[in-house]
Amino acid sequence: MGKLIKYELRKQRTSRLVILAALAVGLLTFWGGLLFDNSNVMGVTIVLMFGAAILVLFYTGIEGVLVLNRDLRTRQSYMLWMVPKSVWEIMAAKFVSSILQMLIVFALFVAAGGACLASAIWKEEGFEAIVEAAQLMSRAFVEGGIQWEDLVGAAFLIFLAWSLVILIGFLAVILARTVLVRSRFAGLFAVILFFIINYIVGRGYDLMYQIPGIAGLSDGGSLIGLYVWDVLYYLVICGIVFIASSLVADKKLSV
Repeated sequence: MGKLIKYELRKQRTSRLVILAALAVGLLTFWGGLLFDNSNVMGVTIVLMFGAAILVLFYTGIEGVLVLNRDLRTRQSYMLWMVPKSVWEIMAAKFVSSILQMLIVFALFVAAGGACLASAIWKEEGFEAIVEAAQLMSRAFVEGGIQWEDLVGAAFLIFLAWSLVILIGFLAVILARTVLVRSRFAGLFAVILFFIINYIVGRGYDLMYQIPGIAGLSDGGSLIGLYVWDVLYYLVICGIVFIASSLVADKKLSV
């Protein structure tokens, strides 16, 4: 499956290069403002980078879905289904590559933001100030009652939720391109299906917390309990959606 993942990542290489180039320009602009003590340039650069991070992370999160839709629309994917790999491996490779793309871009923005912050602190107070700032931030988390395990749990829950969004996107695109094979309305139909499936998943989530036992854990204020049920729900739904996508792709798209 590794070769399939590399193949899918190559499809998204252009967007990564564009993002990397834009971040390089942003960093150079920030460092230029830092060098010439121009706070306006530094402030505008940070604001633009932060705004771009939100938009770009959203785009990269669904880029795999857009690539799948383009492949099915242009019939490029039918060559992929002919490789001696199972549909399950192909769909898993598409999902993994989508997640990796998002994590790579996230890491690039974190690195760029960290470089800006570290360079600003270093210019003003030296390297020791960077270490001290990291220690102060760590103490602030602990003294503020924020536990690292809670942050990890929240991050994992967000990861699962966004994974589900990607998988639902795959299912919506595959269903739309199966029903409306080469119609120009297939894209619109996929968007409609995406929101319908998300609504159903959301309603299922609400119904889960109406179950007496689960609702009791929720009322008790147990953050860990909440995360356990949320994680279980998202894992089960992710599995169901992945299986449904793979079955439809196997029956309707493979050759």
